[in-house]
Amino acid sequence: MVYEKHIELKKAHLYLLEPGLTAIVFKTKVQFELNDAIEVDDYTYDWVQGKPFVTLVDGRNIRSNITHEAREYFAKHEKITRIRKGQAIVVNNLHTKLLANFYMNFHKPSNPIKIFTDYDKAYNWVKEIRNEWYK
Repeated sequence: MVYEKHIELKKAHLYLLEPGLTAIVFKTKVQFELNDAIEVDDYTYDWVQGKPFVTLVDGRNIRSNITHEAREYFAKHEKITRIRKGQAIVVNNLHTKLLANFYMNFHKPSNPIKIFTDYDKAYNWVKEIRNEWYK
């Protein structure tokens, strides 16, 4: 896949797929913690230059955990939540589906969020939202 930017962090890969559309792929068998979430959001904010954006979380084939504090930060930290306009989470196993459902229903992110089993459908859904906001 062609993308504008990529950085490999200790526990995830972060991508700017195109203006206003980011993606994150968690590494497998890691404990994703608050400081990791802060690092992801700092890069994201810089890459989108504080403008509205959407994100695609590719959770396929991942067997990692994300702490309560990291999930809460992703869902509630105002620096990002005020500009993030949608999130799609792609899953293909029960472990990741349970994590995604828990994030969506317990932490209740303020932006639209949807879980998919098909990557292309997830990509198209967030891109549609991005096109409404990205100028």
